[in-house]
Amino acid sequence: MRTAAIILIGNELLSGKIVDRNAAWLIGRLRALGVDLRRVAIVPDVRADIVDEVRRCSAACDAVFTSGGVGPTHDDITLESIAAAFGVGVRREPSLEAIMRKHFGARLTDDHLRMAEVPDGTELIHGGHIRWPVICVRNVYVLPGVPEIFRAKFDAIAERFRDGAFYLRSVYLDADEGTIAERLRDLESEHGVAVGSYPRLDRADHRVRVTIEARDPAPVDAAVDALLAGCPPAWIVRVDPPAVGADPGPSDPPNP
Repeated sequence: MRTAAIILIGNELLSGKIVDRNAAWLIGRLRALGVDLRRVAIVPDVRADIVDEVRRCSAACDAVFTSGGVGPTHDDITLESIAAAFGVGVRREPSLEAIMRKHFGARLTDDHLRMAEVPDGTELIHGGHIRWPVICVRNVYVLPGVPEIFRAKFDAIAERFRDGAFYLRSVYLDADEGTIAERLRDLESEHGVAVGSYPRLDRADHRVRVTIEARDPAPVDAAVDALLAGCPPAWIVRVDPPAVGADPGPSDPPNP
């Protein structure tokens, strides 16, 4: 199973000036591709912090996706920080420089050309409808912070990460979590599935949503049947139909 991490970069995210829209979107896309997301981190525009997080995530996961810090201003230090994380230099990429010169024309400045400086060993990935290629440094894919461009660039490379599918079903119960905790532990050990339990404190028609998921639909369906068999009928509010396809993520918010 492929694993991934997301690193969101920017002081504006930590101060609340900007609300991130990229992580939640990418979580859903990775889920639909069958990728196991292991970590989401937010770091400031501080070189040491970016270096540490890139090293940690790159070593722990198959793919790392960064968001932000690739523009022409003084606080756009993502690429130079990634270079430092891998102990390599930074060079100006001629093909990127050519794109910049064509795009900006007479408006081009030296600061614009900073966006053509990439770590040594960078791979430029072209595809889809994107004008500028995706920058990849080893297993780190560098994406911009602007949501529309972030999504377009990821979509251009998405298929290289497809790794099967997740199958998920939900059981909605009118029960307290404490009364079903032991049953849920048994489901994981007996059926080899991942089980989640999410209480609702609002006026929903259920008190807890139990999710059961795996890479194969058969153990998911078997675990659901076992859970239902062990619950009094009065507890059961509703149940998702048998697993038949990949699930992009919970459709019902885990928390109110």
